[in-house]
Amino acid sequence: MNQILYEDTQSKPTDIKKIILFFSIALIIFGILLLGEGIFGIVEENSKEVLISTEKPVITASVVQDKYVRIYVTHDKAINNIKYNWNDGEEITINGRNNDSIEQLIEMPIGENVLHLTVTDSIGIQETYTNTYLYNPGGIDILKPSIAISREENMIKITATDETEISYITYRWNNEEEVRVDATDESKTIIETLIPVIRGDNDLTIIAVDSNNNTETKIQHCQAYSRPVIATPRQFGENLTITVTDEEGLDYVEYSINGKKYRWVSSTDDRKEWTHVQKLEPGESEIIIEAWNKAGIEAVKFHGKCVYTP
Repeated sequence: MNQILYEDTQSKPTDIKKIILFFSIALIIFGILLLGEGIFGIVEENSKEVLISTEKPVITASVVQDKYVRIYVTHDKAINNIKYNWNDGEEITINGRNNDSIEQLIEMPIGENVLHLTVTDSIGIQETYTNTYLYNPGGIDILKPSIAISREENMIKITATDETEISYITYRWNNEEEVRVDATDESKTIIETLIPVIRGDNDLTIIAVDSNNNTETKIQHCQAYSRPVIATPRQFGENLTITVTDEEGLDYVEYSINGKKYRWVSSTDDRKEWTHVQKLEPGESEIIIEAWNKAGIEAVKFHGKCVYTP
């Protein structure tokens, strides 16, 4: 009779350690995989960008019913408010109430006026609009004359024009008495006059009036100072005489002889002439002279040469 022999082999401690080690490694690997997926998920979530529109509101405007400006504002997001004013007048606010389109009628003042408009959306983005509108009820003359000022050497030219008929202009320096200039029969729409410039810093006020008493005023600040004058240097042998004058008062003079620089500074406010004798070296000398007065006006630079032969 055949016998089947069975040997009961007991597990050794070493085998148990191997099994524990195997499962430990497996758990670590599984944990790393789970952690990696979590980190990837966080990075992926953080990498999502929220795009915010930076488009500005769209403003259109047109005149309706002769005396109103119709403004229409559209946007891709909510509108916070609309602010407007005529010329430099008081600003008026229209609440947007978080709408994405707003229509509003704005009444025009009589005459020629500038409309300033600012639209602000819910995230602070703004758009502006500026335009000039003319409201002329009944077709009467409501336009003001225009005034232009130009400089011609030591004179100022004043030109006043009107689209219908200019009546007269007045002008005055600072707070002095006004001078009136009437229109001539040759031209009903323009007045031109030349007035002499006053030295120093002065305000010129000009008023133009048309035949319908529409009045325009212009104030112009004028600065008029003479330049210092550098006289042609005079040479007497080795002596070179330099002379600089100015009606307002000299500030300082700079000059150079063959690149060697010198400087004179006035110690008073009313020094109107400076004369200096400079010794020359034998041979040819290149001379450059510059000067400034108390008003900061520079003279026309002198650049020349002279020869001293002992």
